[in-house]
Amino acid sequence: MAEQKQGSGRRILQSGAWLFLPKTTSAVLSLIYLAVSTQSLGAAEFGKFMLIFSFAQTIASFTSFQTWQILIRYGTTLVHTKSDQKLAELTWFCLILDMLGALLAFLVAMVGAWALATNQGWNDSEAIAVVGFTVLLVLSARSTPTGLLRINDRFGDAAIPDMLVPIIRLIGTGILVLTQPTAWGFLAVWLVSEMVPTLWVWGNVLRRLKLPLRLSSMPSLRGFQDSFPGITKFALWSNVGSSFKLTSQQMVAVVVGFSVGAAAAGFFRLGYQLGQVFARVGDAISMALFTEYARVAHTGDAKDASNLLSRMIKVSGVAALLVLAIVGFAGKPALMWIFGAEFVAAYPLVLILGTATAVQFATLGLEPALLTAGKAGRVMLCSLAGAVVVVLMMIWLMPTYGEVGAAFAMLGAALVNAALLVISYRQKIVAPKTADAA
Repeated sequence: MAEQKQGSGRRILQSGAWLFLPKTTSAVLSLIYLAVSTQSLGAAEFGKFMLIFSFAQTIASFTSFQTWQILIRYGTTLVHTKSDQKLAELTWFCLILDMLGALLAFLVAMVGAWALATNQGWNDSEAIAVVGFTVLLVLSARSTPTGLLRINDRFGDAAIPDMLVPIIRLIGTGILVLTQPTAWGFLAVWLVSEMVPTLWVWGNVLRRLKLPLRLSSMPSLRGFQDSFPGITKFALWSNVGSSFKLTSQQMVAVVVGFSVGAAAAGFFRLGYQLGQVFARVGDAISMALFTEYARVAHTGDAKDASNLLSRMIKVSGVAALLVLAIVGFAGKPALMWIFGAEFVAAYPLVLILGTATAVQFATLGLEPALLTAGKAGRVMLCSLAGAVVVVLMMIWLMPTYGEVGAAFAMLGAALVNAALLVISYRQKIVAPKTADAA
């Protein structure tokens, strides 16, 4: 058992380090290119850029299946038993979901883009460009290849594409500043920064993993459910759960843009992005924990998995307090120094959304534990509750407080989601183990 704990801790540190490196690089470089973009575009044009990007991300979050979760849930054992053919079938299933998501994104974007253009006074060509940008953003998702690399313990290979994103954005931002910066120019750079790493990671997967991804490996509906029991239900629940959480986060900026204006959406998005600087570190820990927890839960002792999660929750709690301290003391000076006096008005948003990030940090280990235990439906319900809270609080607060009210809605959703995850973990994982022990 001691050997298992030591091995788990070492693997989390190794994989977490590979995930932490690109997340940290992204966080640091994002501050640089955000500072350059805000100062070169100004509040109004930056707001337009962020509004379109938030719109596309909202649809991408709503339509994209979290196939990396499917691969970790069902593919970890296949890698352990060297069942390459079954893993190829599982990969095809994930690819089919990706294509369905892109088709759905096109249909939703067709309607939403014209509504956004009408609200903002844009012409038809800009609406068409928004649709194209949205679909290409969905197609550039790296969920499936990244999941394949993670279950094969190739966290280093999975980390490089994530590091390319901020580097490409930084280079593109520099080129735009030297030429003529516009909102559409920045959107083009952001799109290239997503598509190039996607091509790179797929080339890496096909070259290194040698999976038999032939058309003959496509799964048949009859035998697939027998080989992967409950996979359709898990895919739907995990997608819906992630969609509620991610869509509600991105959707708020779009709603702020519709109701208050593009400039307000830019302020809100800036506050959200600064909070995400810390959230990216939490993502690295969560992804590493999810992979190792799945391994221990499937091949190790249940007590080992529980102890592993308990240690990580303590670490994340301390990290959450650190995030709160940094945001509280350094937020306003950082806005003035990095972005300029025009954007100091975003400080209340940074403070509120940074607190929401800290709340997410404190409970980041619970969602992977529930997903690994096959409780994706419960995770979905927690995310749904958070999404409902966002909507209700926005209806209540935004007419009076504008974008600040929207930020409080995000904080309220984070608190509700965290509380329900704690309750779900105790009911679905802790309580059954206690009953078995008795």
